[in-house]
Amino acid sequence: MLKLKNHKYEGKNIEETLNKALNELNASTDEVYYNTKEIEAGGLFKSKKYEVNVILKEDLLEYIKSYLKEITSLMGINVELETQKRENYIKVNMVSDSSSILIGKNGRTMLSLQDLLRQSIKTQANVRVNVILDANDYKEKQQRNIERLAVKLAKDVVKTGIEVKMDKMNSFERRLVHNKLTEFKGVTTISEGEEPNRCVVIKPIEK
Repeated sequence: MLKLKNHKYEGKNIEETLNKALNELNASTDEVYYNTKEIEAGGLFKSKKYEVNVILKEDLLEYIKSYLKEITSLMGINVELETQKRENYIKVNMVSDSSSILIGKNGRTMLSLQDLLRQSIKTQANVRVNVILDANDYKEKQQRNIERLAVKLAKDVVKTGIEVKMDKMNSFERRLVHNKLTEFKGVTTISEGEEPNRCVVIKPIEK
């Protein structure tokens, strides 16, 4: 498996140290992920010193592809990888004829792969990166289905004046419903219950 290149720099000032790293790597802040930490400087007169860890986004993409190719190969699955760099996350869509195996029941296998990948990046480079895995656009289809169901139920609530409690959802799915119905006239939404059984309730707004 490809090793993720992690570039470490030390200095007395975070901004100067980061600028030094970017100059040496010939990169801008948009092209890297980095974190900083304070370390103890040696010597008789101790002063603050900082360590800056930097990884290039292009190197990270190559590492992600290498990691997933090796894991899926061990699973006996052939995949093609589509990567998209966003401002706050990286999305990887795994295209395969064996997507049902990659996804697992209720997406659990895919979530496990996602957790393993994130932890591997954290271990290799000590940088936390939000990587989101999908398989044959399963998540996008699920999200569209949730949004469509939310709109259908909201219409029923407006028509009948009776609130509707949706099935239990994770925090991301609940946020999808809240956001989708924010501008929907005649209803309001709340989350209720305790995890992992928390759900969205669609309520009519009294005229």
